[in-house]
Amino acid sequence: MGRLVIEALNAQDLFLVMATLLLSAVLLVIGNLLADLMLAWVDPRIRFRLG
Repeated sequence: MGRLVIEALNAQDLFLVMATLLLSAVLLVIGNLLADLMLAWVDPRIRFRLG
């Protein structure tokens, strides 16, 4: 994926660069959410509360 972004930057293909950045950001957010949920599942001291 890195080579694809570098080639897109060299070719000034901004739509491909924006799409890969958006995909990377979404994957990062989903990964962080999954890590938080797994930590709450493993550690009994962490509880979910609204508010």
